[in-house]
Amino acid sequence: MTASTATTTEYTNTRVLISKIPEGISPNKDHFKTITVTETKPVLEEGSVFVKNVIFSLDPYIRHDFLPGTTQTPVIGFGIAKVLLSSNASFPVGTTFFGNLPWETYTTLPATALALVVTLQLDPELPLSVYNGVLGTSGFTVWDSLRRVADLKAGETIYISSAAGTLGQVAGQLAKRKGLRVIGSAGSDEKVAFLTSTLGFDAAFNYKTQDPRSALTSAVGPAGLDIYYDLVFDSTLETVLDILNPHGRIISVGIVAAHQGQPIAAPKNLINILMKQLRFEGYTVYENFDHWGLFCEEMTPLVKSGEIKYAETVVEGGVDVVVETYLNVMKGAYKGKVSVLTGAADL
Repeated sequence: MTASTATTTEYTNTRVLISKIPEGISPNKDHFKTITVTETKPVLEEGSVFVKNVIFSLDPYIRHDFLPGTTQTPVIGFGIAKVLLSSNASFPVGTTFFGNLPWETYTTLPATALALVVTLQLDPELPLSVYNGVLGTSGFTVWDSLRRVADLKAGETIYISSAAGTLGQVAGQLAKRKGLRVIGSAGSDEKVAFLTSTLGFDAAFNYKTQDPRSALTSAVGPAGLDIYYDLVFDSTLETVLDILNPHGRIISVGIVAAHQGQPIAAPKNLINILMKQLRFEGYTVYENFDHWGLFCEEMTPLVKSGEIKYAETVVEGGVDVVVETYLNVMKGAYKGKVSVLTGAADL
């Protein structure tokens, strides 16, 4: 054991359970149950760790936790944890990592769960929250998918949906650094202004107040569109298939529309994929962490220097505020990655 075995010291643990399954697509406050219990620090099995969950990442996909048979189990989502007790030499006390974590203050993780986490090398000059966003899985998803799939070429035009979120912010800036013309869309005039004024997007529009087909066609202009970085998977895809240039690329990275309960209908012009010889590829982060080290090496200096800008929302209050904050996320109330902090990493 890399730390002394746990004693019988008791501690208070607060967690959020799934109380019932929603009839509609998204849960409301009645579908969550927050409880506080008194527990005893565990005697760890070999290979396991006892952690403080220091950040919860509040993402729309969490609604998919609410499946039949999951009632009275903790809500689970991405987060950052710090090891307090360890019986695993690869995760000594003080190690910080991200992975799938239950919505509770303290957690015991077996060795099997640790096989799916990524250890963080923290820069003391940066806030911990950046490792939940631009230097976390969101930033890595964009960096890696653009590198592996998008085949960015200077002079091309890329359109990014839901561009004011962390993935969209990073995608637009990395594309600009490669010499592309960048167009984005967002759900408020404030977010649109942020894209063009702060992040340097060449054009952006409000998809709630403007017709997306007209706005996108106008923004693209006669040169046409070369790349669609799709974070939404909604009816915009049909427009994109019409205006993409031959040999264009579509990278499907997110399904915000499905998370919000919007019906997804197949585009009527899928034949354009064949006729224009388009490339349409999905990307998920889970099988691609082999280049994590290179990502950190390239992106950390850019974030520290301010060359890559980001907007995030950090909420303090830990498990007690996580449900309310999540419900606000589903209303589009925040800009950028939303992190809930739980306080100092100790008992």
